[in-house]
Amino acid sequence: MVGHLAVRVTALIPEVEPERLWQRLLQNQWGAVVAHPVRRETDAVICRLRFRPS
Repeated sequence: MVGHLAVRVTALIPEVEPERLWQRLLQNQWGAVVAHPVRRETDAVICRLRFRPS
């Protein structure tokens, strides 16, 4: 009999992080919106990758 394979799913969510605080407040928070139900409904590992444009 073949054993069960353990599969770990990792979701990488890229996000742009503006330089200034006021810009961050206006920035779309889609990463948080997506991450919340994925964490709640699955065992997936969520990684939100924030980067600043140069």
